[in-house]
Amino acid sequence: MRIVVDAMCAEFGGIRTYVEHLLGRWHEVHPEDELHVLVPEGMSLPTAGHVRHELRVRRPREIGRPWAQTATMRRLARRVGADAVIATAPTTTVIRPGAPMAVVILDLRHELRPEQFSRRTKILRKISYGRTYRLADHFLSISQRSLDDLHELHPRLRDVPATVTYLGADHVRAWPRADSVGPAVTFAHHTNKNPDLVLDGWRSLVDRGGEVPPLLMLGVGSHRDALAEAIARRGLGDHVRLAPFLPDDEFQRVMAAAQLVVFPSDFEGFGLPVVEAMQLGTPVVIGPERATTEIAGGHAYVMRDWTAEALADAVEAAGRQTPEQREAARQHGNAFTWDRTVAQTRAALAAMAGRA
Repeated sequence: MRIVVDAMCAEFGGIRTYVEHLLGRWHEVHPEDELHVLVPEGMSLPTAGHVRHELRVRRPREIGRPWAQTATMRRLARRVGADAVIATAPTTTVIRPGAPMAVVILDLRHELRPEQFSRRTKILRKISYGRTYRLADHFLSISQRSLDDLHELHPRLRDVPATVTYLGADHVRAWPRADSVGPAVTFAHHTNKNPDLVLDGWRSLVDRGGEVPPLLMLGVGSHRDALAEAIARRGLGDHVRLAPFLPDDEFQRVMAAAQLVVFPSDFEGFGLPVVEAMQLGTPVVIGPERATTEIAGGHAYVMRDWTAEALADAVEAAGRQTPEQREAARQHGNAFTWDRTVAQTRAALAAMAGRA
């Protein structure tokens, strides 16, 4: 197949991880395919030897990016004889791209947790996502939860064919291993990760008088001062540290050494750290959230509710994980491979092209 991949939004975060590994494994699974990848000019995303097309994006980017996508995609699809197009986010060309298009659905948090987004972001997503939904010939959802949300919020899209294509996590097998066990880790880069709840849970563990694992908060960014104050206010200075900015190799080393991953996110489209941790043999604490419980498959320690006491109970339960439970979780996590993601995506594209 000849496939045009719109990776114009894959500059950082989860979408970058998804696109980088999807492209990285595609030739291994389907070496006969020819992929043409659209990226913004100067973008550092590796495209794994596929045909790379860098597009100049004029400012403001909110207008310049769809302009570049629209001006290029149909012409490129026709020139290379594309069988299919993948929009790796629901923001792409404003006209039909000249080949059947599959749209990747990551999550609908901006609609279901609007308080976590600025008014500007919500307006831009409403416009761009709504336009892309109307052009989609197929949806590729990274979880059943995201697909269910799409159908519940936009019932007319139930008639558009869709496939759940889980992400892979086997990239962790190449991560550097530490010589010793490190602290528990949690994340603070978005409000849905609930860092304050984690701190309250750690305070509860301290008050119980038992052994409290040291905790390292990752991704603190611009929240560093507020989090430092929150740690001091709870008297947790001896138990919780804020990580500095970590380059990729150091982040990987910290994650690989973690004794526990604490991930009480209240909204995810998938929750990649959950299966990353399982493949690494690390116990995971999650909240009662639909996507993370879906992918954990019963192998994570799920908080009974969104309270500090429930988080503390789950952390204590994770500390009692048996070798048999750890191995079962590892085997479950090992099923999440990028080769599977590529194979499922390719099968969906072939079926879509066959319907055209």
